[in-house]
Amino acid sequence: MSTSTLPENPTSVRDDRILLQTRLVLIVVIPFLLLAFLILYFFPDLSGERFAWGIKPHMTALFMGSGYLGGAYMFVFAVFGKRWHRIKAAFPPVTVFTVAMMLVTVIHWDRFDINHFPFQLWLGLYIITPFLVPYLWIKNRVTDPGTPEPDDLAVPALAKWAFMAFGVIGIGMAIFMIISPQTMISIWPWTLSPLTARILGGWFGLLGVGGFYAGQDSRWSAWRMPLQSITFWGILILIGAFMNPQDFTNGVWNPFTIGTAVVIVLLSAFQVGMELQRKRTVWVGGAGSGESGALNA
Repeated sequence: MSTSTLPENPTSVRDDRILLQTRLVLIVVIPFLLLAFLILYFFPDLSGERFAWGIKPHMTALFMGSGYLGGAYMFVFAVFGKRWHRIKAAFPPVTVFTVAMMLVTVIHWDRFDINHFPFQLWLGLYIITPFLVPYLWIKNRVTDPGTPEPDDLAVPALAKWAFMAFGVIGIGMAIFMIISPQTMISIWPWTLSPLTARILGGWFGLLGVGGFYAGQDSRWSAWRMPLQSITFWGILILIGAFMNPQDFTNGVWNPFTIGTAVVIVLLSAFQVGMELQRKRTVWVGGAGSGESGALNA
């Protein structure tokens, strides 16, 4: 039989769809992320009972909880979304994060109680997800046609280079925090232990890989959701800082919180600017093609 009559592999069709297996896995994962957020952000004093281990001070717990909600925000769009390329940027950084969490767990094994059920959940998740997340990315990435959406914009080259540079810095910081946590402990604005310094290193690894990976794509539609997630995360961290000013050794306004505020402003301004430009381009394009009767009414 001629190979031309063979049915095409459905997963190789570049129709930009999100595969069912990707949606199903994320449906299972999202409740764990939301639960972690609720415990760490609103009940950090109960982390020893309801999370994998007791986390102090509150700012570490709130930093982590904010990140988990940012991830849930992104994954909810993946469950209900229609286009893979809009959410694909979440998967490589999450892969790096899950590997880092498993590595840190092994390094600090003596800090955990294997009989503690929340730790058993933590351990199970970070044994499975370092393999499951990249598997989903590999399987689903072939559906990305690599083409812009009809009303898409090209991300400016300067923004792409800036995000890749930020990514390199984030990755370097993550490696440094994992290899040499004591150095970071001495300069961090709130108290860290070797365990929590390395945990935060995993979060910076997520941000770094996310920034570098996003810089490889020129489509604004591929940037929108990841940037919303990171901005949301940053806002929650800043709110958490003002909820817990006593956690900071040199006052709530310090290089970390100031830098976070600056990043939030820059990201928000960039997103608003790109959206205004996109809408203006769509309006002009519609007017120019004779499709603006309703627009001009």
